[in-house]
Amino acid sequence: MSTQGHEKAVLLLAFGGPESMDEVEPFLRELMEGRQITPGQIESVKQRYRLIGGGSPLKSITAQQAKSLEAAFNESGPAYRVFVGMRYTPPFIEQAVDGILSLGIRDLVALPLSPYYNSASTGKYLQKLEQAVGGKQLHTRVIRSYNTNPIFMNALEQSVREIIKDIDNPYVIFSAHSLPAATARADGYVDQLEQTLGLMVQHLSLSRFALGFQSRGIAGGDWLGPDVKEILERCANNGEKNIVVVPYGFVSDHVETLYDIDIVYKASAVSLGLNFFRAPSLNASPLFIQALKDVVAGT
Repeated sequence: MSTQGHEKAVLLLAFGGPESMDEVEPFLRELMEGRQITPGQIESVKQRYRLIGGGSPLKSITAQQAKSLEAAFNESGPAYRVFVGMRYTPPFIEQAVDGILSLGIRDLVALPLSPYYNSASTGKYLQKLEQAVGGKQLHTRVIRSYNTNPIFMNALEQSVREIIKDIDNPYVIFSAHSLPAATARADGYVDQLEQTLGLMVQHLSLSRFALGFQSRGIAGGDWLGPDVKEILERCANNGEKNIVVVPYGFVSDHVETLYDIDIVYKASAVSLGLNFFRAPSLNASPLFIQALKDVVAGT
């Protein structure tokens, strides 16, 4: 494709995920960054991917987000080329940067797809980006977070409103990725989550809700809680019936929504006698794409 008129690039940064069973082990080894991983741990993770269809849809969803965002930007003539760079699976961040430079583009906006900055995930994307760009002629602007962007908030609220409208007396659990507590405090991660949550419950007039955490890592120490499972148990003890989980800490479906929520937490809820519902992820929904466009345009 010609770069004429495409003077700027947007680079969507994401975690990555194996698309097939063959990619699970290389993905895990990249993720562990040289730390030991046992055959049993590899098999355990493979089983999760088997249960969600044999691979993660994250790569294809992110590619669709990039394609839709580029189309949205270029409705009135060429403005941006949109690329994808992933931290732990191809297309890697450094490959994306090389591709951008090969097209003669010298102006880049980097946007981690997670709305909430934290050094454990988005910080590692940005480290890798800095290494890839180092010494090269590429003017780079980085968007660290966009957790209160009005269009993003509207997209989130629409997904919640759509699912709760037909549910009698729902109790809503807003779910985000757990992190080591010390890291999360240093990054202001929980502050960002609570800021977004506060706006949502205000706009949706919700009074029955909780913030829960999920998918904690295997390292020891103090992690953010309570876990969503603990909240489900509390709901059952309090006589709740209809539970809606909103994975607002994530924008795209991947193993942590499709396995951790749709399989593990759903099974827990059913065993506790609860009716379980989940709000859809934003993925490549038109309103979310407009939010990304607005975030980039505002830099």
